[in-house]
Amino acid sequence: MDNNLRKNKFLNTLKSILIAIFFALIIRYVFFQPFKIPSKSMLPNLLVGDHLLANRISFGFSIPCSKEKLVNGFSEISRGDVIIFRWPGDEGVKDCPNGGFIGLTSIYYIKRVIGIPGDVVLIQDQDVFINDKNISKNTKRFYKDGDKIYKIKTNSFGDKSIDVIYNNDLSYVSDEESFEIIVPSGMYFVLGDNRDNSLDSRFWGFVPSENIIGTASIIHFSFNTEFNSFGDMIRFKRMLKVIN
Repeated sequence: MDNNLRKNKFLNTLKSILIAIFFALIIRYVFFQPFKIPSKSMLPNLLVGDHLLANRISFGFSIPCSKEKLVNGFSEISRGDVIIFRWPGDEGVKDCPNGGFIGLTSIYYIKRVIGIPGDVVLIQDQDVFINDKNISKNTKRFYKDGDKIYKIKTNSFGDKSIDVIYNNDLSYVSDEESFEIIVPSGMYFVLGDNRDNSLDSRFWGFVPSENIIGTASIIHFSFNTEFNSFGDMIRFKRMLKVIN
């Protein structure tokens, strides 16, 4: 009798765990997927150690390892959106563009959308033009990261204005030539907000729409990897911050 009770208790516990795992995977793949910022390519807006959630459901539910969507989304990717996507150079991306059901072994990038399909994007020195309109504006502000000081410019996307940074070293000369491209259908042109310290569409090309996981929506936790004391180890002020 005792053995049967213990067996039933074990089976009920196992059943509860499996159900919890199932729903956790559904939430992770269909609704919100967690990611962590590993580099400084999105400074000053996203910091190393920021933990964020990617909104997947607004752009539809894709069949794992397929370009086909089971459910169409109710939003479109817009200029200025911060997106998380599977890097086009990731091995096996052609066979599984969206990283599969779990995608734990995929290489994910996070960048800001500059050009959407059909846009003409021109980068000239530190100015960015979209369809002949300069979205860049100089400021008199600076951003400090450790011993480095960056100058801040703004990029405007409609009603949204975003701070981006460039190296402020007077001896620094960019070897990047001005170039102009047209964003093909089904593709997106992306840049990091830390413009002189980001590997993005300038180096490896466009992001196919099927590679996009979702938009970065909110920072739910932030760990300061360069903390000097336990008091500043967790960035409480960044928790629950909406990502613009």
